[in-house]
Amino acid sequence: MIPKKILHIFLSMALSFLLSGCTADYRGQNTYDKADVCVYGGTASGVMAAVAAAREGADVIIVEPSRWLGGMTGGGISHLDWGKKEAVGGSAYEILKDEPGNEVYRRIFKDLVNKHNIQVIYDHRLGKVDRSENAIESITLDYAPVDQTGCPTPKPAMSQAVKVHAKVFIDCSYEGDLMATSKVSYTWGRESKQQYGESLAGVRPSLWVYDIDPYVEPSNPESGLLPLIQDIEMGPLGSTDKLTMGYCFRFKFGDGYPIPEPENYDPAEFELFRRAFLQEIDILRNRKMREQVGVITESQGYLFHSGTGNLSRSLLTITNYGCNAGYPDGDWPERSRVWKFHQDYLCKLVHFLKTDPSVPQDLKKQAEDLELQKGVFDETQGWPNQLYIREARRMVSSYVITQKDLEGKTDPEHSIGLASYGVDDWPYATVVENGKVALQGGEFSILYLDNGRYDGIYKIPYEAIVPLKSECTNLLVPVCCSASHIAMTSIRMEPVWMILGESAGVAAAMAAAEETAVQDVPYKLLKAKLLKLGQKLNR
Repeated sequence: MIPKKILHIFLSMALSFLLSGCTADYRGQNTYDKADVCVYGGTASGVMAAVAAAREGADVIIVEPSRWLGGMTGGGISHLDWGKKEAVGGSAYEILKDEPGNEVYRRIFKDLVNKHNIQVIYDHRLGKVDRSENAIESITLDYAPVDQTGCPTPKPAMSQAVKVHAKVFIDCSYEGDLMATSKVSYTWGRESKQQYGESLAGVRPSLWVYDIDPYVEPSNPESGLLPLIQDIEMGPLGSTDKLTMGYCFRFKFGDGYPIPEPENYDPAEFELFRRAFLQEIDILRNRKMREQVGVITESQGYLFHSGTGNLSRSLLTITNYGCNAGYPDGDWPERSRVWKFHQDYLCKLVHFLKTDPSVPQDLKKQAEDLELQKGVFDETQGWPNQLYIREARRMVSSYVITQKDLEGKTDPEHSIGLASYGVDDWPYATVVENGKVALQGGEFSILYLDNGRYDGIYKIPYEAIVPLKSECTNLLVPVCCSASHIAMTSIRMEPVWMILGESAGVAAAMAAAEETAVQDVPYKLLKAKLLKLGQKLNR
């Protein structure tokens, strides 16, 4: 009989090689040789970071919890939000300028990784971090392959399957898991207006209030809330909370895969929409856009769209705002539940729209004809392989990017890239307000239109992607960077994260080569290398 320990090692090696395609030598220890740079998260930012480090001569490993590279750039986004296109430089601009589509992006990222001989460990996610004083020595990975729809599993198939040593680590995940597990300071949710002096911070006015009775027994709060309404007591305007703007999938609808019939469908789950239809209440109204002081626009939303999947800040849409509250700082069972909820929600919503007598004929027809498009996400039967994590954790470091940066009121030194998008905020929860149903928050503000002298382009300093030196000396965090919630609603665009990833990769390679703390990388030399790559550092 094969000893359990030997069997564990053999299975880990076999599964990793067969499913991930990596070529590293375990040498019988489930351990990769020490790399110069390890990138956790094969998002578009992660690929940029890895390639930049490899170009600088570093040995690089990428760890990606799924089977695909590119994050949302390859996982569903149809139209990239550039902000000011002239603010985008470096490799990000060259890759994104023609917007070729998800399938092409995934191929580009894979080709880049192969071209630069970068090892990729797929289907593994962070288990634990080993530290020595205030530096990361190694990370231990759990083998946790995603399911047939791309959804992460609640529990790993094998714990502590692989250990990776590196001189420098870069956390390019959307969730900031490596950052958080490394005991670096972080937060999530909304800061108060007072914390950083941000006029848009904290609890915001409700985006929409619908004249729909929210209680199971109309007018009786004691009967409980209808399904899809969260039992949340909102604080006063401008106060802090731990809510996070809504997530969604960017579905590709078209001829292809039928929407699966839901399991455990209960018609009562959609009583909220049934009441709205019977009362002829418009629950498809789309976002308010505060583009200038006193200027508010709105539009008629749409439920299903072949190109973008979900772009509606409305009550009736293919997500339930508030269902993701436990995701940012949650464990994998909670994240798996939230991810799967979004998939199940589409199936149940489509079934409701097709079968319930209350549904208007135009929506019924849309639901009857709905399919997931073939040719984009065929490996997962049409399901996008990335949930749109608009925001999760955020590092807290020596420089916190805030609304003041977005407004052009700062001029930080040590720029490593530019950003330019407005405050693009989404609803946080579906709640009760004065006995009616409301969507909490979710607005869009282009701050620079209030000032004719500022074009909206702002700098992101190096200090915003490195932790405090006292907390960790060999970690960079370009995605969950040091920013307030309001600032992150602007930073969170894929081109910006790619820019920051590339700059982080160069800095990581420099720190690894000189065996110095990432905080001590000489900016003058870093700047010269970034400019040579075509990065834009000054507005």
